[in-house]
Amino acid sequence: MSFTPQSTLRQIADGLHLALTGTAGSSSRFHITRQLIAELARVPRLVVVDEAQRLTGHGIEMLRHLHDDENTRFGLLYVGGHGCWEVLSREPMLASRVWRRLAITPLDREVVPEVIRGYHPMYEDADDELLHYIDDRFAHGIWRNWASFSSTAHLLAQRADRTAIDEEIVTNAFALHGGGPNRAR
Repeated sequence: MSFTPQSTLRQIADGLHLALTGTAGSSSRFHITRQLIAELARVPRLVVVDEAQRLTGHGIEMLRHLHDDENTRFGLLYVGGHGCWEVLSREPMLASRVWRRLAITPLDREVVPEVIRGYHPMYEDADDELLHYIDDRFAHGIWRNWASFSSTAHLLAQRADRTAIDEEIVTNAFALHGGGPNRAR
């Protein structure tokens, strides 16, 4: 899940409660926090906070409080773009809790075919040349771009009653993404 910039504690509690249970929380942030602790204690799970650079110190503290509760059973993964590490590293309470900082870089062109074939079944039998063509013109080794392209291509393949990617699907996916060539950069 992700939060809007400068989310209030109530917005974070409401958003997390809705994401975990599918229902809105109760009237009080404190009551919702108790409900969240009960829900996060129920089954092991991973909570992924995307765009973590948008969190305030209070928001980070709230998530830390939920994570540190002796009854909860969840991993907490902060994901973000430019400025994320700067925001998270300003919070002293995270210093001993951040297990690893990992920068995601674009895939090297040489490994794209092998990696992408494992990403989605529609790519399993695609030849290297077609996968390099998609990467060179659209994805540029960036997972977010591959996910966007794959979602569109998969929908087009389903509509055409196909299970594999081909040049026609690629061309149509590029067209739906505004022409494709170098647009995703």
